[in-house]
Amino acid sequence: MVSSAIPYGQVLFTHGHAAEAERLTALAAAFDSDTIHRLERLGIQPDWNCLEIGAGVGTIANWLAAQCPRGRVVATDLDTSLISDEGCPSNLQIIAHDVTVDDLPEGAFDLICSRFVFEHLADRDAVLAKVVRSLAPGGWLLLEDTGPFPFDSSPNALYRKVSKAVLSIATERMGSDYEWSRAFPAQLRANGLVNTGVHASSHGVGATPMGRAWRLTAEHIAADLNTYFGITAVELAEFADQVESSSFDDLCIASVAAWGQRPPATDLPNPRFPA
Repeated sequence: MVSSAIPYGQVLFTHGHAAEAERLTALAAAFDSDTIHRLERLGIQPDWNCLEIGAGVGTIANWLAAQCPRGRVVATDLDTSLISDEGCPSNLQIIAHDVTVDDLPEGAFDLICSRFVFEHLADRDAVLAKVVRSLAPGGWLLLEDTGPFPFDSSPNALYRKVSKAVLSIATERMGSDYEWSRAFPAQLRANGLVNTGVHASSHGVGATPMGRAWRLTAEHIAADLNTYFGITAVELAEFADQVESSSFDDLCIASVAAWGQRPPATDLPNPRFPA
């Protein structure tokens, strides 16, 4: 398709795109309850210091800040313009940060979470090792990435065709790897984490936040869908009607989650992000 990958957010799915705030808000509405359930199972404490990598529109970061009133939450993204600072909790710090090149303080966080980020990173294994080093002794890491497998068994031919093409475009144009999550949580154990686990969830399209998010995702790359897969404007319009119709039932991308804990230790410093 293309000769070289362009990182996520530089050309495709930039925060400056007219529909990106709506798309990310719809994704948050679809998946926040799953993320929150997984975070709650880790036993969040009021004094924890937390980091969210790829905070998007900031819904999870704000939730974490409410759970950790005596701690601190750092919300990072390549572009933080979609995270409103209106009414921002005093213990929430919003930072523009590129986890692939920018430093992270070692041993600093009781919890680090990231959703739909690592699958898009070119050197995700090296970034994962850096992130693990940023965990405090006993700290938890929660990673959530896409699982494409619901599309493989879809009985709806057009929906299956367009959905798989959307992921193929992202793979070719941005270097995304939607199969990486199928090895969860082995990557975490390879980095020394213990008490690991894995869980997957998928939400239906059809008059749902997931349906709206998936329509906006496909429409964002309509030109590529036509160029590389021959998906016509008529087919895309039918697809858009399907995924937002209350009479259409099918599953969308899965959220595959893995978690693990850094073993306790007593010889590591506990630095903080600079104010």
